[in-house]
Amino acid sequence: MQEKEDTGTHETKSTDEQETSMESSEDVEIATEDPTLTELECAKKEADELLDRLQRLQAEFDNYRKRMDSRFAEAAKFASEGILLKMLEVYDNICRALETDFEKDPEAARRGIEAIEKQISKIFSQEHVKPIESLDKPFDPYYQHAVQKIHDNEQPDGQVVAEFQKGYMLKEKVLRPALVVVNRHEIPNIDEESTENGSSQEEGEPK
Repeated sequence: MQEKEDTGTHETKSTDEQETSMESSEDVEIATEDPTLTELECAKKEADELLDRLQRLQAEFDNYRKRMDSRFAEAAKFASEGILLKMLEVYDNICRALETDFEKDPEAARRGIEAIEKQISKIFSQEHVKPIESLDKPFDPYYQHAVQKIHDNEQPDGQVVAEFQKGYMLKEKVLRPALVVVNRHEIPNIDEESTENGSSQEEGEPK
């Protein structure tokens, strides 16, 4: 009887030890779940998602840039199409004017040329091209190129007195500077002036 009781007690202890061992294992497993590692895994997952999104956005941007470059190239290729269509109308009118007999009807030929001049002026106005007013204005090297000078003391110094070729502006930019004649008052030659000053000083010096 005592042996049986001991056996039962031994079996009870073994069961208790197994349960205690299982509980200890569970504690160990729970303890291995480090919250820092969990946060790192979440951060890595979020970083991977952001990288993937960035790569997709980069690809979309590259495709958009290629499309825009293609459109700009196409626009630049045919940028002059509009102005050329307008000039073709002018060319048609010039051809019609040339069909006129200048000797038999010079007045009709003149009217045709005047009509063409008005048509070109209208095109210039539509394209924001306007002439540079140079005559009787102070010379400005930004708007004019001086191709000749005259010396007239009766007219203001530095004034534009004649215009060989009219200049034009495209909005605020000089499209073509005017070729002009500028008035300059007589300026003594530097060498002559120095010689004269030197002679007078020598004459005025005491001997």
